[in-house]
Amino acid sequence: MSNAKDPFVEVPAGAAVFKEGDVGAELYIIESGQVELMQRAGVTLATLGPGDCLGEMAVLESQPHTTTALVKSKARLLRIETAMLADVLRQNGEIGLSLLRQVVARQLQGEQRARDLGLELARSTAANKPEPPMPVPAPPAAAESAPVAPATAAAGIAPVAATPVQLGLRLAATGQTVALDPARNEFLVGRPDPVSGTTPEIDLGPFDANRTLSRRHAKILRDGAQYFVREDNATTNGTYLNGERLQTGVAVPLKSGDMLRFGSIEVEVIAG
Repeated sequence: MSNAKDPFVEVPAGAAVFKEGDVGAELYIIESGQVELMQRAGVTLATLGPGDCLGEMAVLESQPHTTTALVKSKARLLRIETAMLADVLRQNGEIGLSLLRQVVARQLQGEQRARDLGLELARSTAANKPEPPMPVPAPPAAAESAPVAPATAAAGIAPVAATPVQLGLRLAATGQTVALDPARNEFLVGRPDPVSGTTPEIDLGPFDANRTLSRRHAKILRDGAQYFVREDNATTNGTYLNGERLQTGVAVPLKSGDMLRFGSIEVEVIAG
């Protein structure tokens, strides 16, 4: 509960801060506890913790909430009403910066989900596409000799399927290596975000004394046996592959021996 003097709200576990379809008149910043954002279908879109905000899109766009915010563990929330938002942002710029970062991050996550869905749809369509009927070969002429079996079959050697190459990264400055988990298909390259508390899968922050990295600098992606690098958002110091700057949003194939540069951090792609 909250009162006029106390802008904080304490919500017990299992209770909803707001529900999908409710009209939004305030946003919340989590001081403690965890809150899940869910849709009517029962799908959990995100689990938020201290420092995260919720309800901001409904307030900024003056639209009903598109998710239900369900408290997972007892939460203490800072409640900011729409009428107070401008004053709060003027008095505390860090809140505004945190809000902006999280809105951008969620927009990027939504765009990535849309890209992943499109990729899955394309793969499904290709997998279900009927193959053309095989042509029926004409019977051999009487004068022709019997067909010769392939050399591998004659030698009793079965064809060998290509083995996916596992890649890693080696820092040029220190020689340290970073393995790419074969169970993952996406690796964020950057440095930690102290506001949201997120850490990229490939954290190059400790090697970036001059702070040339963005928090979400680039991504390394894996599609089957092939790896790619992509810069989703234009960065000040850029992402380079073998000396050439990448175009924003374009995924470029990677192979062992390639040289990558994120800001001023140079790494070599190696076979893992």
